[in-house]
Amino acid sequence: MKILGFSIAFCLLLYSCGKVPFPEPNEGVSHFIGDFESANLIGFYLLVNDTTLNTQIVTAPVRNGNFALKNLLQPDDYLNNGYRTELAVYNCAAYHTEVFYGFSFMADTSNTTTEFNLICQWQDLPNYVLGENWEPNPNIRGATPPLALVLVDNFLQIKMNTHPASNNHTFIVGTPQPIIKGNWYDVVAHIFWSDNNDGFIEVWLNNTPIIPKDDNNTNKFYSSNLFNPAGNYFKFGQYKGNEKPQSASIIYFDEVKIGSSFEEVAP
Repeated sequence: MKILGFSIAFCLLLYSCGKVPFPEPNEGVSHFIGDFESANLIGFYLLVNDTTLNTQIVTAPVRNGNFALKNLLQPDDYLNNGYRTELAVYNCAAYHTEVFYGFSFMADTSNTTTEFNLICQWQDLPNYVLGENWEPNPNIRGATPPLALVLVDNFLQIKMNTHPASNNHTFIVGTPQPIIKGNWYDVVAHIFWSDNNDGFIEVWLNNTPIIPKDDNNTNKFYSSNLFNPAGNYFKFGQYKGNEKPQSASIIYFDEVKIGSSFEEVAP
């Protein structure tokens, strides 16, 4: 427990300082496994108020193996200008890299709210070369993330934002997918990170593509998905913005992976 406590404190300290290494263009893909089988949260940066409540390692339900993450968001879980209980992985969405992300999630049957809930987002990083920073807080511009997966009224949506200074340029990609509480869902996202229109995303839910085929007979959606060459970072958990949640909500996560192929990251 002492080791886990030290790791959590170190992660929170690093995050609060905002000193994330600046990625170089065309870096290799970072390979990451966060399947919780070590029964701890080492490797994740924690954006939560209370690790004993918001982020619990549990033995049931699990998608695979022996452990999963129980993520609890309560009405008073306000942190860094928003209601959130999130875990982050940095240095995994660098400029002009092609990356696969995978994870499993289950919305608990006790959840009653239908308000929007970001369960996964790729948020922009400060461009330190241009003098940007996270100080005095991590909210650089106040805009929604370039790319997110959102639960809304029991549907999963892919949402994008192409304007770094506005919340009014978001749009849905593909067809919203119905989500049944109490069921596990497997997500794989294949993304090429670019600040031009050669950037793309394709997403599978339970091994089925959820973006319609394009003119080239692929299930990719092409659009800029970076605000600057600093890249994005990956977060999952729960985020409900600045409006206080009406009630507590629980989502379970398992099999969080990052790599260079579908086979490597698929739950």
